[in-house]
Amino acid sequence: MPLAATSGWIDPILAVLVVANLMPILPVIMGVLGNVPRAQRQSLALSALLLGNGVAFGFALGGGWLLAVLDSQLDDLRVAGGLILLVFAIYDLLFSREERKEPLGEIAEGEVADPETSMGLVPLGVPLMVGPATLTTVLVVAETYGIMALTLAIAVNTLVNIGLLAFGQRMMDAGGHGFMRASGKVFGLLLATLAITMLRVGLSNIVGAA
Repeated sequence: MPLAATSGWIDPILAVLVVANLMPILPVIMGVLGNVPRAQRQSLALSALLLGNGVAFGFALGGGWLLAVLDSQLDDLRVAGGLILLVFAIYDLLFSREERKEPLGEIAEGEVADPETSMGLVPLGVPLMVGPATLTTVLVVAETYGIMALTLAIAVNTLVNIGLLAFGQRMMDAGGHGFMRASGKVFGLLLATLAITMLRVGLSNIVGAA
């Protein structure tokens, strides 16, 4: 397979993984699930994850229509998405993605503790697991690489996150909180790189077309 074709599949996978993997916020998610009876934890976490990914995929499917309604171009989306992701990345580097998600985690804890609610699928699935940064990224990926590439990227990310949820507590026990914070900084740097790339390509195309 040509390198360019391979890159065409790898790039969207990496873009989604950088933004949507749950590694940096595992402590928050494990704290939420700690209030759930052990027998229900895995099913709740999986349901929330699948709900979040379903929302992200549906949002991406409507991306073309949304751009048409707004009379916007793909490069406008790249610039806007790059700016949003850059803000998130700067915050995550200065503080942490875990801290950014902690308020949502506190809300989710109250939801899963109440049997009369929808078992915390919201906000556990959306926007804790799948938030604005993920929605922005999948929309850009869908418009740039196509729905097939996005479907593969979401599928790979889902499998990775299922593994993180299954072994999250063991990873935290083995690596400690410092390891989670360090991994968050790495992903924050990668997110900043992705944001700058989106801004660079979008602005270059806009200036070139002017």
